[in-house]
Amino acid sequence: MDFFLVPIFRGIGVIFKTIYSIAFSWWLDPRLQRKANEALWNTLQSNFYFLTSRGQRVEEKALVIHPFDYASIRIVLDNLCFCFTQGRGEFNVSLSPARSARDSYPLAWVIAALDSKEAKIDPVGSLDDAARVVKLRLDELEDAFSDREFPEFRKKLSMQRDAEHMRTRQLEWELNQRLYGDRNRIRKP
Repeated sequence: MDFFLVPIFRGIGVIFKTIYSIAFSWWLDPRLQRKANEALWNTLQSNFYFLTSRGQRVEEKALVIHPFDYASIRIVLDNLCFCFTQGRGEFNVSLSPARSARDSYPLAWVIAALDSKEAKIDPVGSLDDAARVVKLRLDELEDAFSDREFPEFRKKLSMQRDAEHMRTRQLEWELNQRLYGDRNRIRKP
């Protein structure tokens, strides 16, 4: 029975996707994305007032349509670029030098590198937590991402990235051990 139903449902899905693309996506997706971005901007203005009043919002040249209900806002403050992303119950903050927005690091890694210790795996707990941390450490963040200090600070951030990669590999190994046990061992003939 499934043999006949699967192609039928796939065909119906293709038809609906085509109709949506032709009739709605060209105007509805950008409108919904702008609305989500504006909602995030309003939230940032109330919680990160110390950034939004001094910094400048980066207007994207072309609107990026994010999946689901994600929204993203960039704010540049002197030599520091903050990227705020919110969606599906998550809130993330990443930082980068203003001149190189693609060289971005999660807030937890940046704070750990400032404190010269290992970052916790947990992301920022909430919007309020992130606002409190950024407000308290803003001067340190600006210094760390300055043209003079960033080359050295980048080394600390690379160490954070390596440590995170190592923790991830360790967790993968432990999970495989629990799931598969000794079956993962290579047996010699």
